[in-house]
Amino acid sequence: MSEATLTKYVDYGERAFADLTLESGERLFVSVVPKGLAIHRLHLGGIIAGRRVFATDPSGRDRISRALLREDGKLPPLPRATKKHRDDGHMMEFMDAAIKDLQAVAENKPIPGAVDAFDADNPPPRPLSLLTRFALTTRGTEELAQKLERLGSIAR
Repeated sequence: MSEATLTKYVDYGERAFADLTLESGERLFVSVVPKGLAIHRLHLGGIIAGRRVFATDPSGRDRISRALLREDGKLPPLPRATKKHRDDGHMMEFMDAAIKDLQAVAENKPIPGAVDAFDADNPPPRPLSLLTRFALTTRGTEELAQKLERLGSIAR
């Protein structure tokens, strides 16, 4: 058994992924996209195996994220990735809020105040961050898949 490690972490807002190694030595690729969430096994050289360990649609991804958000204080902090660490998710959310306000100004509509509502000082944890932190606490892919299935059904 080795220590769980985070190799790559890239969060661009709606699209995000992480490459991590669990305690069992299994490598995983976690991706969060508008169509949902998918977790794949990685082989040597970073090749994604054909079968997914776990996948869900956007509503399932949101249920799991809400359940993990409730457990946020119990999860370990997100470690710094060893190869590439890029966390632009909060900035992308701020830019989307600014675009909404600017579009309202351009169309002579009332400003929705999306930028004012955005809490830049204390943003909530991003779905990829929650999932990565949760995955790093499990020993293997089977345990991770079982726990995610349980979280998805509990959060309904």
